[in-house]
Amino acid sequence: MPRDGKNISLPQVQHALMTALHMDTLAAGSITSTLRPLCRKDGTFDLVDTRRHNVIEHDSSFTRLDFRQGDNYTFQPDMLQAMIDDADGGPVTLRSLAKTFIRRDKESRAAGAPRLPLNLWFVHILQAVSVMNTAQTDGILTKEVLEAVYAEERFPDLILNNPKPRTVFTQLGNALGMMRFVVFGP
Repeated sequence: MPRDGKNISLPQVQHALMTALHMDTLAAGSITSTLRPLCRKDGTFDLVDTRRHNVIEHDSSFTRLDFRQGDNYTFQPDMLQAMIDDADGGPVTLRSLAKTFIRRDKESRAAGAPRLPLNLWFVHILQAVSVMNTAQTDGILTKEVLEAVYAEERFPDLILNNPKPRTVFTQLGNALGMMRFVVFGP
């Protein structure tokens, strides 16, 4: 992958996901396919392009403000703390992610954001559990893992050195597990 974040190709992204994060071909391909709308005619995109609103970036993010609130790019430490607080002092789980999902939806609507279009609603669900799926840490995310991923924007060795395959099926299982708590209550 280009170190400057420019002229990234989809095959480079897919290879990086499979190599660094131990994703199987289907999982890496599924994530990579969401980047297609960002590609120029030469088949590349720049990392900054991922910020384009309503492509893969969307309102109701767990750690960033909504588009209407101005700066939807910058990590907000208080929003990460709110996610940790939703776990009631313990590690983040699918149950606490459901609390965060519900809370952020209410906050987003109160800030004037419209409902997400159906395609982004599904993206939002999958992104809500993406760190859980990528970490493969038995259904829990510690504060240290969350801070590394969100605040420092890096994957800690705990994730990188875990060879357990990340699959579409584990991602969907996590999404369904979280949605069970969203629908029936955390």
